Amino acid sequence: MEENKIPLSLLLIEDSEDDAILLLRGLRRNGFDVTFERVDTEADMRRALEDARWDLVISDYSLPQFDALRALELLRTYDLDIPFIVVSGAIGEETAVSLMKAGACDYVLKDNIHRLYPAIVRELNTARMKRARRRADEDLKVAFFDLVETVSRAVGSRDPYTADHERRVAILARDVGRKMGLPEDVVEGLYIGGLLHDIGKISIPESILSKPGELSKEEWALVRTHPVRGYEILKDTKLPWPAAEMALHHHERLDGSGYPDGIKGDDLSVEVRVLGVCDVVEAMLSHRPYRPARTEEETLDEILSGRGVIYDSDVVDIIVPMVKSGKIPEM
Repeated sequence: MEENKIPLSLLLIEDSEDDAILLLRGLRRNGFDVTFERVDTEADMRRALEDARWDLVISDYSLPQFDALRALELLRTYDLDIPFIVVSGAIGEETAVSLMKAGACDYVLKDNIHRLYPAIVRELNTARMKRARRRADEDLKVAFFDLVETVSRAVGSRDPYTADHERRVAILARDVGRKMGLPEDVVEGLYIGGLLHDIGKISIPESILSKPGELSKEEWALVRTHPVRGYEILKDTKLPWPAAEMALHHHERLDGSGYPDGIKGDDLSVEVRVLGVCDVVEAMLSHRPYRPARTEEETLDEILSGRGVIYDSDVVDIIVPMVKSGKIPEM
């Protein structure tokens, strides 16, 4: 690469070889070190998108077998955030608006081609900043998840019998959410909510949490305050997921027989429905100080007998084969 040249991996959508040569000559004269592929059909563009990573797409507006609007649709299909500039002859204002709405970054008329070069620099810089922001966001998300997991472990450390309960519920809820086809942001929320759903237990005396035997009526009443206490801890956080609601309502049931509010039916969010079943399943399959772990058969009997009554049918149908696999206690 020549010194001070701007590297540019270009996907060029153009049916005229002569126009392509002129465009590339202009790019190189204006400081770009170009590697490129020229395509003029949808099939060729699909192959090009699968085979290489591109810094920029430049497209003619209309080709005999293809056009810029369809090319923009393809980029969306492949979920690619690549700058897209249309270089064409005269196009009307309505067409230009349609292109911008479809995702084009800019359009340049061929008789005003000098506008193209600063537009490319601008879009390459914008794309670079977007990538940097995405990396920063991902790093921040990883750090946040690590922090939540640390908080969850700190809560669990106060109860040696359920020290890993939150993590296993979180993993199970995440897996169930994915099998249900829920959006990824909801799946992430299930994982975070699973890690934090018992955070209210931090205010329950350790002597009660780890008591080796049946709890008294008064002790059970105190334990049953943990959803409200968890909600109070989480309600003012600016989390993008309903973690506070999940902490408050994970012991609610479809028929209103749960606690603390006795809400039921459609008033229970999908996150609460998933988390509620996962919490029951993991708890039943795990040892508690006041009882041994339940068998898979006992656990299945519980959720199947409550299917559509106290437990969400869709969640039960997904979690049953997961219980039968025998892998849940190993999560």
